[in-house]
Amino acid sequence: MNLLPPFYLIADRATCGDRPMLDVLARALDAGVRLVQLREKALDRDALEALAEQVLSLAARYDAMLLINAAVDIAVKIGAQGVHLPGGILPRAVRDRVEPSFLIGYSAHTHAELDCAGGADFVTYSPIFTPGSKPGYDGVEVGLVGLANAVAHSHLPVYALGGITPKRAAKCRTTGCAGVAVMSGILAAGDPAKAVCEFLKAWE
Repeated sequence: MNLLPPFYLIADRATCGDRPMLDVLARALDAGVRLVQLREKALDRDALEALAEQVLSLAARYDAMLLINAAVDIAVKIGAQGVHLPGGILPRAVRDRVEPSFLIGYSAHTHAELDCAGGADFVTYSPIFTPGSKPGYDGVEVGLVGLANAVAHSHLPVYALGGITPKRAAKCRTTGCAGVAVMSGILAAGDPAKAVCEFLKAWE
């Protein structure tokens, strides 16, 4: 299995605002991001595949890993390093169809969903705090206690997701989680590279 870095960037075009996503990603990768998930739910297959190929080419310049959200067939076809599965797609069913080195991430929000993650290489657990990418969010935050419980419950590496800031990233590390997953904290930052450096420094 590939060595998982502690910082995980989830990328989409909308969160980048009026800036081209590839430009924002280039700055983030240059600053040290080595694991990227492309999450574009509104694109049709052809458009997603074309964008994924561009992102993969960019990530390769930095020896970074690319995961495609949900679209296993596209990830395999273009040679991405893996896929990230939403709830409802069981990792075990995908694991049987791909190479052993193919990374599989899985989204979990409850212990019951953690129990469905067999076959995955890691899970994201959310929301730890109110997600910055979801204005008006009124769901339930699990907080650091919930994160620690998830880490203890899961047999897989757990990434904290939802409202993660550099200060919160440092606190998340105390729970034993494998790392933090961030979206708007990087993509919407005025200086994405500086933001990445702040996250990496806080984690270390």
